[in-house]
Amino acid sequence: MRKRALVTGGAGQDGWYLIELLLARDYDVFAHSRNRIDPQLHGGPVNWHTGDLTSEMFLNDLLATAAPDEIYDLASVSGPAQSWDIPIATALLNGLVPHRICEFIRHDLPKCRLFLASSSEIFGDTTAPFQNEKTPTNPQSPYGVSKTYAHQILGAYREQFGLHLSCGILFNHESPRRALSFVSQKIAHAAAAASMGLTETRELDERGKPILFDGKLRLGDITVRRDFGFAGDFVQAMHLILQSDDPTDYVVGTGLSHSIAEFCEAAFNVGGLDWKQYVVIDDSLRRKVDSRFTRADPSKLHSRLGWRPKVDFFALVTMMVQERIRFLKCSQSTITS
Repeated sequence: MRKRALVTGGAGQDGWYLIELLLARDYDVFAHSRNRIDPQLHGGPVNWHTGDLTSEMFLNDLLATAAPDEIYDLASVSGPAQSWDIPIATALLNGLVPHRICEFIRHDLPKCRLFLASSSEIFGDTTAPFQNEKTPTNPQSPYGVSKTYAHQILGAYREQFGLHLSCGILFNHESPRRALSFVSQKIAHAAAAASMGLTETRELDERGKPILFDGKLRLGDITVRRDFGFAGDFVQAMHLILQSDDPTDYVVGTGLSHSIAEFCEAAFNVGGLDWKQYVVIDDSLRRKVDSRFTRADPSKLHSRLGWRPKVDFFALVTMMVQERIRFLKCSQSTITS
C-alpha cells in the first residue's frame, strides 16, 4: 500500500527537493503552500493545498484531508532577520503550528510520523566548537526562540504520549533553488553577474537596492562562519529519520565550517574573478544579534542512520553560481527577444 505524505511549506527550497524524493519513492504526496503555485511544478501528481497554517480550521482540514502516514513540517518564517520584523507571526507559524500538529496526531492520527525542521539557531551564539543534540539552547531571535519552543514541545509529546515525533536540527543548507533573500544566493547571483561583465542587476537586496550595483556586492559581517550543506542532501536525511522506528532528534550538517568571505572567494572564483575586487563591507547590513559560528556534529546521524552529505562546499557554491549564470542569460534573452 502506498504511503501518504504531507509536506508543509512545499513551495520552498527544501519542499521542492523533498517532494521530488517522495514522488520518486511512489508516495501519494499532499503539499501545502502559502500562495497558489503551478500544480504541475514538480512534474508529478501532487495534491496542493493553499492557505494559512496559522488558521486552526485550515490546518485541521488539511491534516484530515491528507490523513498522512508521514508529515514533514517545513513551513516557517524563513530566518532570524525577517523574524524581527514579524515576531508574532513567527511565533505562531514556527511555534504554535507544530504544537497544533502534535495535538492533531495525538487525538486523530496516533500512528502518523512527524518530522519537524528545527534549526541550528536554537543554539544562538554558542562558543562550542561543534553543536550536537546535547548542546544547550540559547536562542537570540524570535526565529530561534520559536524554533526552540517547537523543538522542545515535540520532545515533550514524544515522551508523554509515545508518538513518533522527530526533529532535524538543520544547519545552513543551500541550493540553486535558494531565495535571493539569503546571503548565499545573493553572493552566487552577484558572482554570476560579474562573471558575465555586468555591473548592475535588476534583482534587489533587502534594502531594495540592486544586489550588484556599480560593480559591487555589499555585505555585512563576512567573518561569520557557517556549516553550509546542500539542501538535496538534507531532505535525504529528513526521509531517513522518519523511516527509523526510533523517533528522536538529529543534528543535520556537514561537520565543516566556512566564513562568508570564503563563500565569496569560492563563488567569484567560478568565473575566474578575485572576490576582493567586487565585495565591499556595509556596516548597515551587520546584524546586531547573530550566531557568529556554527559547525554541526552529525555523528549521531552518521552512526544510527548512515547518512552522509554527498555534495561538498565547493561543488555546492559552483552549482549555485552556474545556475545563476543560466538564469541571467535566459533573462537577457527574454529582454532582447
